Amino acid sequence: MLNKFFSFAVGLIFITFSLSLPAKTVSKEIGKFDYYILALNWQPAFCELKAKNSECQSQHNARFDAYHFVLHGLWPNIQGDKRHNYKYCKVSRNIVKKDKKRQWCQMPQLDLSKEVRTQLTKFMPGSVSCLQRHEWYKHGTCSGLSENDYYALSNLMVDLFSKTGFSQYVAKNVGKYIKRKNLLKAFEQEFGKGTRNYLGLQCKKVRGISLLTEIRLHLKKDLKM
Repeated sequence: MLNKFFSFAVGLIFITFSLSLPAKTVSKEIGKFDYYILALNWQPAFCELKAKNSECQSQHNARFDAYHFVLHGLWPNIQGDKRHNYKYCKVSRNIVKKDKKRQWCQMPQLDLSKEVRTQLTKFMPGSVSCLQRHEWYKHGTCSGLSENDYYALSNLMVDLFSKTGFSQYVAKNVGKYIKRKNLLKAFEQEFGKGTRNYLGLQCKKVRGISLLTEIRLHLKKDLKM
């Protein structure tokens, strides 16, 4: 499976574009985007910030999210758009309003197969808080994929990334202080020189300690399942 990940992801995961280019006028046409951002949470750190969330109250060491990155979202994005304004494609105002109020479980249910839904409980712990609905209506609707295909692809990305040496490197260093440059070095050693430019590290301070809460990968839009 790791080789499969390499064959379609490592060779194309790090898209080539100039970060200095001005953002395009953001169109809300479905499928009219340049690349994906795969946002992956490091759940134990996330739960230090959101301890009251249902998925955090139920977290335990035997669960997948205790030692693996998990799905925040797969975001279609426009080249040069740092604010992720490509969103809510053909979504009603009522749904957008509920989404912005974080009334996610009041938004319409998604048409997902039993297999995809089951995988989401593993790869997206936030699904117990209806995060999958928020991510679909805000981002997934712009992908050009069906609800089921969008999450089948998202689940696959999480599963394959969990098998990478970088993911294992982070898991082995839980509770330790790791310099940013060492994380980037570990990533580049696995994925190739220069790929650190397409990895974003999101850190938050908790009780004065900086924790890695999320990573963001730039992926080409023609990902295959």
